[in-house]
Amino acid sequence: MAALLGLSTAALAEPVTYAGKIGQTDIVVEFTGDPSAPDGPLAGRYFYRSKGVDIPLQARPLKGRRFELAEEEACGAEKCGEGQAAPVAAIWRLASADKGKTLEGTWIGKKTRPLKLTRIAAREQTEPPASSPLDLHDFTDIKFSGDDAPITMEASPYDYLRLDFAPRTLAPRIGEKTGWPDASFSYVVDPRTRFAMPRIVELSGDTSAEAANALLHNRHRHASLGALSCAALRYAGFHENGPIDTMDDGSLGGYEDSTSEVTSLTPQLMSWRESGSLFCGGAHPTNYSEAYVMDVRRGVLLGLQDIFSDTVDGKPGPSLIAFIAERRKKPTDQTQIDFEAECGTNDLVDDYLAASLKRDGDKQLLVFRLQGLPHAIQACGDDVLELPVSEAQDLFKPEFARLVGL
Repeated sequence: MAALLGLSTAALAEPVTYAGKIGQTDIVVEFTGDPSAPDGPLAGRYFYRSKGVDIPLQARPLKGRRFELAEEEACGAEKCGEGQAAPVAAIWRLASADKGKTLEGTWIGKKTRPLKLTRIAAREQTEPPASSPLDLHDFTDIKFSGDDAPITMEASPYDYLRLDFAPRTLAPRIGEKTGWPDASFSYVVDPRTRFAMPRIVELSGDTSAEAANALLHNRHRHASLGALSCAALRYAGFHENGPIDTMDDGSLGGYEDSTSEVTSLTPQLMSWRESGSLFCGGAHPTNYSEAYVMDVRRGVLLGLQDIFSDTVDGKPGPSLIAFIAERRKKPTDQTQIDFEAECGTNDLVDDYLAASLKRDGDKQLLVFRLQGLPHAIQACGDDVLELPVSEAQDLFKPEFARLVGL
């Protein structure tokens, strides 16, 4: 902590995170600048640690060493949809002490509560510099879009603390480890976002699950961050022109109903499927059902090009396409025949093929499916072929064949 408090003067001009309490309730706050020496009015955002959802803090005029912020009340599209100012839920009155190491003051809402905050760290400034709650909220969405960017204290102390707080508890009814004699797993849940995702519990042969669980943990954190960001859209301050009708209820945007199912786990490979329907604004929901394969020892996801010898730019090559066409069972029901014709399933294989594993006892099955389809043809996504891995071993790269036990 001492190192964090000893940041350079230049760094102090960047967005700064504080942690502390409103009364007896734990909170984390991010300001657009340095509260100990502000260049102008400060804005911010904060969350209750038990909730994790951003709340906007709008700037008010400075008063010497003291400054104020206006905490927004949630405001739906009916009242705040045309750019109207959101109602004020509380006024924050703060003063800097100990050269900015602490902030003290009062929170004045329906009741008055003491406010005390301790400086944690600054992060890199954006360009243009953040000046509003919306800028801070957008930073999170842009910085951590995708599943790969690590959510670290250095990248964003505010978001790191948001995701580091909630205990990872076992999901109801599925908490006990399950799986196979040589490989077991369980599901864990952040109680604030409510959806369960897997973690490896034990692998035979003293195989370490550390790298694999780090990847699973990072994916879980990204999904939780997406859910919490979605819930914050009930506040007008996190929109350019006020909230839209479908995003003013504080929902998690469907993340809470998303599912993750482990289909195969060995000391070498893990496969699972994530499915859901998400809507956090936009033209339509994001419907998805995506299957993944991971090298357990390395904690690395494997794409089509890592599994099969004949791929071109991550897509199936001629021999792989021919193999699927030859082995795939053609539909006999007229409804299914018409459905595949309308989808153009054979053509979709060329661009949207994915592979995963399914374990049945000691037997491993290879599952080919269509995924990542555009919204307009999302309904065409489905499994197209399932067969024992041994029947496809001539198509595998040598390293994947070794991992799958061939």
